[in-house]
This record gives sequence, structure tokens and C-alpha cells, in this order.
Amino acid sequence: MERPGAQAPSMPPKRRDTTGDHLANERTLLAWSRTGIAVMGLGFVVARFGLLLRELGARQSQRVASSGLSTAFGVFLTVSGAVLLGLALLRYLRVGQAIDRDDFHWSPWLGGAFTAILVVAGVVLAVYLLLTA
Repeated sequence: MERPGAQAPSMPPKRRDTTGDHLANERTLLAWSRTGIAVMGLGFVVARFGLLLRELGARQSQRVASSGLSTAFGVFLTVSGAVLLGLALLRYLRVGQAIDRDDFHWSPWLGGAFTAILVVAGVVLAVYLLLTA
């Protein structure tokens, strides 16, 4: 029989299962990795686009203005994709640690920063295509 006013023994807080959170974190890493690889592939294509224009112009005995801009821009995109892969890994590791500590706070900085970079890259690519048309 319990005494009036007596409290039940306190139980330690139950640790929640974080397996689903870790799996979601891994899926996010894979999505960022696919994006980084796609950006690197786009950079390769852009870098070779200028080479293709020069080759086509040479076969048709025309001079094609080649400023090397496509190569520089392609290299920029390729490096951006590689940087994205590195940042995605860092974010994956930090989020994994935060999940284990049960101290995760959402931060949109990686997505926002990379989106801004790609928007600028898209505008520069569009201007380049207009100037070389």
C-alpha cells in the first residue's frame, strides 16, 4: 500500500530510436552526392563545349572565337561539384553526431549557398551561350 503523497520511483528517460534519423541523414548525403557528381559532369561538358566549337570551325575552315571561357567555366563547375561533395560529407558527419546527442538543429546554409552558386553559374552560362551564338 502506497503512502498518500508518495511519488512513484522516477524512471530514466527512454532514449528514442534514432535509426530512422540516421538512415534519413544517409539518404540526404547520397542526394547531395548525386548532385555534386551531376555538377561535375556538367562542368566537364561545358569545358569540352569550347573544344567542340573549335573543332567544328576548323573542319569548316572558319575561325571560331575561342576565349577559353568555356574551359574556365567548366573547371569552376567541376571544382564546385567536388567542394559540394566535401561539404556534404562534413554536414553528414555533423548531423550524425547531433542526432546521437539528440541535439539536431536544422540549418539551410549548405542548400542555400550552393543554390546561389548554381544560379550565378546558370546566368553566366546563359550569357556565354548568347555571346558565342
